[in-house]
Amino acid sequence: MMNVMDAELRQPSPVDAERLGRMNYESWRDAYASFLPADFWGEATERRWISNWVDRLQSPQPGSTTLIALRDDEILGFATVGPARQNPTAGAPVRDRELWSIYVRASEYGSGLADRLMEAVLPQREPAELWVFEANGRARRFYARHGFKPDGARHLFGPEFGGQAEIRLVR
Repeated sequence: MMNVMDAELRQPSPVDAERLGRMNYESWRDAYASFLPADFWGEATERRWISNWVDRLQSPQPGSTTLIALRDDEILGFATVGPARQNPTAGAPVRDRELWSIYVRASEYGSGLADRLMEAVLPQREPAELWVFEANGRARRFYARHGFKPDGARHLFGPEFGGQAEIRLVR
């Protein structure tokens, strides 16, 4: 593992969409394969992730920011923040900003890269909220280190996500 400071942080451009989609898909498999149903992965293809990133980078959502982390032109991770969104179960957001996503390659777990991305998109413990799978203990510990705590809001996904619950964390 190289020094986390060796990674370049920058905003992605449309030419990054394919590599970013692949990295995002791989990070989802690494993070969630143990608790999402096997049939989820039949529909959740790498091509679908790439297509989503093509759309997102060609037409960014207003008020959102994505940063990618690269080393030797390999995308190692990314983080996206934007306006807090309404949740189908919990209703209105409780903060103005939401961490929409943060992922790093499994090879970067424990390197500090996710910490660096978090600080870059939500500096100095800026108030924010996020949603995380309740079963994702590793992510919940990471968010707790960054000052996020559950506020009691919970959302259950349908069968495509195996009925997984996600909880809102705030700081």
